[in-house]
Amino acid sequence: MDIAKKISDAFELPYDVSLEIPKIIVLGDKQIYVENYLKLIEYKSEIIRLKYKSGIIEISGTGFEINAIGDGNIILSGKISAVKLI
Repeated sequence: MDIAKKISDAFELPYDVSLEIPKIIVLGDKQIYVENYLKLIEYKSEIIRLKYKSGIIEISGTGFEINAIGDGNIILSGKISAVKLI
């Protein structure tokens, strides 16, 4: 077990915060909310790619629009067909 996980467990911290992993909330196939990403690396109406500490989040579908974007947070809407961690 690595030190970050031990600290997270000891202080009862959420893993997404302490381990710098993304938190992804999908609302049906219409909206997605992503926290803890580092960089938007690709944005097209049919694919979104976000860089996070250990890889890439790839969201595919159609008609994507960015509803809100902030420091490590993004809300997207459109027709979501797949979410992959690569």
